[in-house]
Amino acid sequence: MLLRTTNVSKQFNGVYALKDIDLEIEKGEVHGLVGENGAGKSTLIKILTGVYSLDQGDIYWNDQRVDITDPVESRKIGINVIHQDYVLIPAFNSVENVYLGSEYPKKNGRIDWKSMRKEVEVKAGELGIEIDLSKAAYELTPPQRTCLEIVRAMMTDCQLLILDEPTASLTDKEAEILFSIIGKLKERGTSILYVTHRMDEIFRLTDRVTIFKNGTKSGVVETNKIDKDGLIDLMTEKWKAQAISHSSAIGEVALEVKHLASRDGIVKDMSFQAHTGEILGIFGLGGSGRTELLECIYGYRAVKDGTITIKGKESRKRTPRNSIQEGMVLISEDRRGKAMIGGMSVRENITLSCMERYTKAGRFERKRESEAVRQQIDALQIRTTGTEQRAIELSGGNQQKVVFAKALMTGPNIFLCDEPTQAVDVKTRNEIHKLLRERADAGSAVVFVSSDLKEVLDVADNIQIMSRGRSKELLKNEGLTSNEVLACCYDK
Repeated sequence: MLLRTTNVSKQFNGVYALKDIDLEIEKGEVHGLVGENGAGKSTLIKILTGVYSLDQGDIYWNDQRVDITDPVESRKIGINVIHQDYVLIPAFNSVENVYLGSEYPKKNGRIDWKSMRKEVEVKAGELGIEIDLSKAAYELTPPQRTCLEIVRAMMTDCQLLILDEPTASLTDKEAEILFSIIGKLKERGTSILYVTHRMDEIFRLTDRVTIFKNGTKSGVVETNKIDKDGLIDLMTEKWKAQAISHSSAIGEVALEVKHLASRDGIVKDMSFQAHTGEILGIFGLGGSGRTELLECIYGYRAVKDGTITIKGKESRKRTPRNSIQEGMVLISEDRRGKAMIGGMSVRENITLSCMERYTKAGRFERKRESEAVRQQIDALQIRTTGTEQRAIELSGGNQQKVVFAKALMTGPNIFLCDEPTQAVDVKTRNEIHKLLRERADAGSAVVFVSSDLKEVLDVADNIQIMSRGRSKELLKNEGLTSNEVLACCYDK
């Protein structure tokens, strides 16, 4: 047995994040770990990688008890982790990023860049990874960054690689590259702890899966002896997803974009209309410019040409502040970088965009603010120890609910949603879908971007195809298939 934990427990402010966790991972096994947001998955990862200390319990590595006191000790014994948020320095090239935290080899008193590059090339070649090592990290695509992190992890004697939501920002095609590498690592005898909310990946990749619920282990099963409903039952007290209906009452045009082009050339010629009562899906392959399109509309990204009309009035000065005043919000795919401030409290994040509402005669009305925040916490079922808990301490799904609460506080009627369910559990995903449908049914317009085509087909009333920065077909989502959508995404 490569890794075994017994009775592992961890508390924060007297509340158990993990309690009596027993986990076993065999050599050469791909082991899945699933559970709702807040179930304790991230806490376990941080214990195994030395970020958190144990309150009680033991960890055994190759049948020997070990004390993992810090990340250096974790890497030393052979554990590496790749987080859903890349741990790369954007301006460093690939070789420099691979050697982060490692000692640079020297020759004649100088850093031996030539041998460093050679070692990285050899390791990447062994894994079947092709990356331009001279490029800075910010120039790489999301799958290339993931591959780069894998190369860095495997530069040492990595016996257990922990992958935490590794496909959260990847398209289906990009994810295939990762799956191929996982297969090669397994053939080499490397064990993998695969943490994800995507059930299809669990059934495709893993040998066994451990299920967490509310900080405890609710089961461990061989993957081929259970189905999706069985896993969800073990995670969620037999919760069942609610089907999301499509709108039959699409109204007037709320947002119209004509021949939009971004100054950086990523968005080239994009036109579409989003109506009240409608969830409009925007779908395209990786690199089509979906995120950049929403950023242009909202005011994050400079526009070169085209017009944006909100409720019949052309909007000329595009800034996030003006967008909020015009009743538009953006749910960014980068929630930690652009949608919330992790070090601030849940309360502060939720009212960040509307603080002036709680100022009267030069005084800030904290009581009225707190009451409004608690209403949002209750309505969205945000799991938190209180309004003053730091947002960064919440699980990913609850952080995303805070982002939605902040958006709702401004009273929007146009929602720009960029990967709004990225890295959240199946229950939270369904709750977000339901929320967006309710807002559309109440008269809002929702523009919905997701790299998950099945999700777009489940949620959207109509689907606007985008390819290489340009608008293509508008498809009515009635009996539409994945193949029909994908066929429109390729240039003819």
